[in-house]
Amino acid sequence: MKKILFSTILLSMIVSSTTHLYAQSNDLIKKLDQKSLHVAAHRGAHLEQPENSIAAIEEAIRQGASVVEVDVRATKDGVLVLMHDKTVNRTTTGQGEVAKQTYAELQLLHLRKKANGEASDHVIPTLSEALRVAKGKILVDLDFKEERKEFIKKTYALVEQEGMEDQVLFFLYDYKDMPKIYKLNPTITLFPRARSMKDLTAILKMKLTSIVHLDESFTDTEKLNALRQQGIYFWMNSLGEYDEKAKQEGREAYRSFLEKYPFVRLIQTDHPSLWREVLSGS
Repeated sequence: MKKILFSTILLSMIVSSTTHLYAQSNDLIKKLDQKSLHVAAHRGAHLEQPENSIAAIEEAIRQGASVVEVDVRATKDGVLVLMHDKTVNRTTTGQGEVAKQTYAELQLLHLRKKANGEASDHVIPTLSEALRVAKGKILVDLDFKEERKEFIKKTYALVEQEGMEDQVLFFLYDYKDMPKIYKLNPTITLFPRARSMKDLTAILKMKLTSIVHLDESFTDTEKLNALRQQGIYFWMNSLGEYDEKAKQEGREAYRSFLEKYPFVRLIQTDHPSLWREVLSGS
């Protein structure tokens, strides 16, 4: 009990001392402040268009998503491209690992449609192409899947080259990497994952971000709502359980999500258009 109380007090102290800093320095947060709840399109609007394609990003924009999530990998010759899996087997007409093929070789492949697996006219886009399409229209969550960590610097360089520092979230599976990556460019928003309240406390103590990805195990509504009111943005996925329920129950599945997680401000989904309908009250 004492540990829980101490954790609550510590979180409150940390957030109180950093809220002013976030409000002053984070342009991306200012963009999100325009609305109370925001939708993130997982791998783009990939049910209508091939995942991680330019068309999927454009469709996410059309559907009114605030954020598009894309996955980043590097080719054999060092070109940063959008691809979720280590191999191209599932999502393209080709075979083999992304890291073992050149960009020119990958351009010969076609992305597959989600609905039926048929080949589309779309090819694997570069990260630069994706950023240009998104610029000024939608925020971008970069899920860095590349195993060769030296490409983080190149990813940051591309973001800077495209003038997208205030439009990008850089997702981190391990929050302990935050200090090192933050130094590359403090104006690019780090987006760490918290798997426990201990993780969340450690993240906020670093004072390097105000956007945190929470797992569904976070249910302490009172504590998390208090943090939200102090300027912390919580992201959670409706992927899986709630997106599956939505196929049968429609909007009611998402309303139950909001009742269970009222502290969430960013929701990642495979159904951005349905979520937008719920949030608009239509």
